[in-house]
Amino acid sequence: MIDLARVRGDTLGVDDIVHLNNCGSSLPPRSVVDAQVDYLREEQRMGGYEVAAARSDDLHDFTLLTARMLGCGVDEVAFQGSAIEGWWRAFLSIDLQPGDRVLAGTSEYQGNAFGLLQARDRGVLVETIPNDERGTIDLAALAAAIDDRVGLVCLTQVSMSNGAVHPAADVGRLCRDAGVPFLLDACQVAGQRPLDVDRLGCDFLVYTGRKFMRGPRGTGVLYARRSTVDRLGPSPFVDGRSGIWTGDDTWEHTPGAARFELGERSFAAQVGLAEATRYALDVGLDTIAERVGMLAERLRGQLAGLDRVRVRDEGDDRCGIVTFTLEGLTAVDIRSSLGAAGINIGAPGAVNARWDLGRRNIDAVARVGVHYFNSEAELDRLIEVVSDLTL
Repeated sequence: MIDLARVRGDTLGVDDIVHLNNCGSSLPPRSVVDAQVDYLREEQRMGGYEVAAARSDDLHDFTLLTARMLGCGVDEVAFQGSAIEGWWRAFLSIDLQPGDRVLAGTSEYQGNAFGLLQARDRGVLVETIPNDERGTIDLAALAAAIDDRVGLVCLTQVSMSNGAVHPAADVGRLCRDAGVPFLLDACQVAGQRPLDVDRLGCDFLVYTGRKFMRGPRGTGVLYARRSTVDRLGPSPFVDGRSGIWTGDDTWEHTPGAARFELGERSFAAQVGLAEATRYALDVGLDTIAERVGMLAERLRGQLAGLDRVRVRDEGDDRCGIVTFTLEGLTAVDIRSSLGAAGINIGAPGAVNARWDLGRRNIDAVARVGVHYFNSEAELDRLIEVVSDLTL
């Protein structure tokens, strides 16, 4: 059981707002902010290089804690400035040639989609795998599409625009059987559900710190499987952290996932993300998943009972993301009205998820992201305001 009073006491913003935009950017615990600010204060007093040397163990905690959360080796974890930064580094490390095929789900966020569309411009064949009747990636269609020309499979595990949880582990098994690299975007999973990279079978996995992880903005994680990294050729964005200058005309990548890190980054943010990871592990990811799932199902039932409201979630397995529309109002109108009442939600549009919302002919959805520190009373308050909008 989660000690709701304790975790809300650790969350400064709950005294002033109802924060239900955790799938956009969550409220960090006090200890996360303290860890980051304290590190910056030390840089102010001592100097950046000196603090990094003195706090090397604390910086390494990020790697240790992330490896524990993902069930991987410490040499398979790389700190990133964002999830999309990690996605691009992984994507560009795959040697895709004209005529190669990339298979992707329909839940790709715009940043990922832009990478795929640019690959098309250089002759790579990018194909989206449709969803089945339940709203998750059609595994039979994916299996039929995989052949010896497929160089990569991309999947976003949880749709940011409808909350569907795709069967990533099944996708991973198909990829392993075919010997195809698998790049998984777990941005909306990390921090609200457990992640086990061996069970998922992914070669790369990325997530951001700012969403359900409750970490600082400007942070992210790239997991890169050791056996996959060992087969990669050169990749761009190399500096003295990710590469080693071995001679006047020679260089090589730093071993392991460190090849994807840059030496110049926010060390304070890295310490902050380490503390966010520690906090999530201490609360317990299974426990978090149970509470988030309960709150989300409660909210879906409440919304479904309102006139003119339509819940837009898809998939049999649903998570803490709840999406809906209200006849006669735009998603932005709903967000603005709730914001005026002190309730934070999101309103992603087709511009953010064209392969999902665009294909469903939905301009935008009102999006609620519940987290374990939210209370039932906060959900009731949201329902009260939305009910007024239906009158």
